[in-house]
Amino acid sequence: MKGPDLAQDHVPPGIAALAGGSGFMLWQVANGWQRTARAALAPIGLTYVQAVLLAGLAERLASGAKVSQAALAQSLGADVMMTSQVLRTLEAAGLIRRDRDPGDTRARTLALTDAGAMKLNEALPLLAEIDVTFFAPLGRKEERFVKSLRKLWRKRCAVDAEAAAPKPVDASDDKRRPRKSGQKGALLAFKAP
Repeated sequence: MKGPDLAQDHVPPGIAALAGGSGFMLWQVANGWQRTARAALAPIGLTYVQAVLLAGLAERLASGAKVSQAALAQSLGADVMMTSQVLRTLEAAGLIRRDRDPGDTRARTLALTDAGAMKLNEALPLLAEIDVTFFAPLGRKEERFVKSLRKLWRKRCAVDAEAAAPKPVDASDDKRRPRKSGQKGALLAFKAP
């Protein structure tokens, strides 16, 4: 006799077709992990995103780099606007400083305050324990699981980078009249239809 399909036991009606899919399962597991992380970090007053930004900032500062908001977001693969909002919250809490960059008045350089460093030191062991506990059911397969996630992440980063890259201009799509030969900065010649 075949055992019960546990995935189907907990699936609301109407989404049964999605329940076996990788995306649905990843979403469910990610939501569970986020709930666990939220509960573990709540007593110290941080969210997971705040902890990640603090850790990323501390790591980059330790290497001696001057860190801008945009560079921090890019290094973590995070949305620039979301990063800016979270950094404002961390600044209001006294955990970081956002200083105007003297070389670029539009940019902000970041500094970790002593309070921010202390908060990060509280968060790191909690985050390590979350991962150990949450992923314990995988046992020895956890390393393989993480390797697969990294592969997906690298692929997603490559796709995102390609989508964000400037597109080359195709002269054949240019509907303007071509410049006469010899003009400074002449466009590539193309034949009119």
